[in-house]
Amino acid sequence: MRHGLLIAGVLIGVGAFGPVAAAAQTSHPSSTEAQQSKAGDVFAPLRQDWARNLHDKRIDASAAEYAADADFLDPGGNRMHGTAAIRQLFETVTGTYDSDLTFNSQRVEVSGDRGYDSGSYKELLTVRATGKAQYSSGSYMTIYHRGKDGAWLIAEQMWTGAISDAPLPAPLPLDPHPVVALTFDDLPSAGVLPAGESRARIATELAAELKANHLEGTYGFVNAVHLENDPDAQQALRIWVDAGMKLGNHTWSHMSLKENTVEAFEHEIALGEPALAQYAGGSDWHWFRYPYLAEGETLEKRNAVRAWLKDHGYRAAEVTLSFGDYAWNDAYVRCLAKHDTAAIAWLRQSYLESAAEYTAFGRQESEIVFHGERSSEIPHVMLLHAMSFTTLMLPELLDMLRREGFRFASLPEVEQDPVYSLNPDFASQNGASFLDLFMNSRHLAYPPVKPEPFDKLNSLCQ
Repeated sequence: MRHGLLIAGVLIGVGAFGPVAAAAQTSHPSSTEAQQSKAGDVFAPLRQDWARNLHDKRIDASAAEYAADADFLDPGGNRMHGTAAIRQLFETVTGTYDSDLTFNSQRVEVSGDRGYDSGSYKELLTVRATGKAQYSSGSYMTIYHRGKDGAWLIAEQMWTGAISDAPLPAPLPLDPHPVVALTFDDLPSAGVLPAGESRARIATELAAELKANHLEGTYGFVNAVHLENDPDAQQALRIWVDAGMKLGNHTWSHMSLKENTVEAFEHEIALGEPALAQYAGGSDWHWFRYPYLAEGETLEKRNAVRAWLKDHGYRAAEVTLSFGDYAWNDAYVRCLAKHDTAAIAWLRQSYLESAAEYTAFGRQESEIVFHGERSSEIPHVMLLHAMSFTTLMLPELLDMLRREGFRFASLPEVEQDPVYSLNPDFASQNGASFLDLFMNSRHLAYPPVKPEPFDKLNSLCQ
């Protein structure tokens, strides 16, 4: 997130200020009941849009977030009145500073056509002319008015805060022995099968490797539709559970929340429950993995499903480490059919290279997101898929993780860490990991990473 408090130095010279605003204009339904019962939903997207506009230096869009007679009060008591004065402020700010800003909204109230949002902020400022870094923190209060068109506009903003050259909080140290829980999606039927292969053999190989490494209790997330009239898939799930592994819900048919209504999605979750109860052997199957990691493209959908899961005893199985492992399987099956040993050797090498690259990427994300907020690295959750190629690569993947110092734990052990009770409160248009959602909600810059070789994987052995 960028350009929040940057107004500080511009308005008062040596730094007694904080952010311009924590909100932005967007249209919302005018249902009083919805806004009062979900008041926290109302202004979160406004803050997101406001931060994006400022980050991208969309000055006209930033000024349009304010009512024509809006007031802006800086910590020194100076008042700017009207959008012309506020627009000029944004011009000065965006020409002077770059910023990484985090808002922490602590109180939201809505009454009729008036709204109130207050909280705290912290921000890393960079003076564009010199590259000098500064740190700012303080409090904000924003008052909104809703027009006849249903859109909220900022009527008044007040800030307290200070800028200093004091050192930033220490970066989150990466643990020399980080913790990870492995999880597997799309049981019992993920990806295409090589000739003569069976789902039961895949489950046998994966479960045996996990058990040999003392990883009993590893969760596999089930699409129960594949169990219908398929003895091989049914046997695969029994093998998985009999080996001491656990089951979770992945919807009945891998439904995308983005492409469907909340009601249809919740129905899909419930459809999978009888099979989970039948196969889980009495163990806890109330863990849910969103297909495509798509948790809702609007906050209304996201929050509605989260509430349903909580009401029905589920916990979301979040993901912090993922490298698109599913993309290697179909290429492997094609190359295996052609007996292309050179291509298969490249598949093995590129799989491990991508696993290492994106494991490091996820760890760097965690350092950026929780910079100065924790004393140690978060425990991680890795997403894998129960596919034929995974049976070949799982031993090497485990060896790679151990060389990186990783220790292994179960999903419930990892996600009992308090970090997993935090809510990034962000609606993503696409699937996103737990850390991606925080990166996006706070408008943080992603660390560099090599792209996955998807184009070559799609064309290999065709």
